[in-house]
Amino acid sequence: MKKLLAFLFILNTVFAYAQDTAHVKAVKTKRFFVGINFSPDICEGILTKPILDNLGLKSISKFGFTSGINSCFVITKHISIDFGVQYSKKEVKVTSDLTFGDMIDRRRGFVYNTNELNFGYSIYNYLDIPLKANFIFGKRKTRFISSVGLTTNILLKATGSFYTGNNYSRINLSPTISAGIDYKINRKQFFRIEPTFRYGVLKVSDNLATQYLWNAGINVSWYFL
Repeated sequence: MKKLLAFLFILNTVFAYAQDTAHVKAVKTKRFFVGINFSPDICEGILTKPILDNLGLKSISKFGFTSGINSCFVITKHISIDFGVQYSKKEVKVTSDLTFGDMIDRRRGFVYNTNELNFGYSIYNYLDIPLKANFIFGKRKTRFISSVGLTTNILLKATGSFYTGNNYSRINLSPTISAGIDYKINRKQFFRIEPTFRYGVLKVSDNLATQYLWNAGINVSWYFL
């Protein structure tokens, strides 16, 4: 009987220790980080509107950027959630395939090329609120990370010569995907480089053409406790 009681006592102690150890590991795994990020972006607009198809309107890629602060909640070693507040600038240029041929100056013999029509440009400034889930693979300091999420875009200001008026969409939603490298500096810091793609599913303007925005960039971020 004494041996049985001793055995049960030892078993209970081991079980309690295992539970405490698992709890400590879980607490250590669930950590909260704050970070900053910057992403140089290539921006472009997708133009749609049947009434203007004969003009051959097309959008040309321009440079923009996305930057802000983020928080990262680590659920497990392989899953985390990001939430943040960012500022982004998106610029697009609009031209046309419509051509009139070359004009010849009869007096001087010069040929003037008038093949491309420049309709102007648009600049959009947004307050972005991204929410995404991260999936991390690997056990070493350098690991592979892929992410999927949704960014809410709140229009702060819009300027340009392609579209004039006040009928801009104030809110947009941009599904976001990325894949890259997560480097663990130490227990309190990590660094990420992620090629990122965002596509706005709602139209941003509707005048000469209905315009949807997308942008792609290299997002660099640093997180710390």
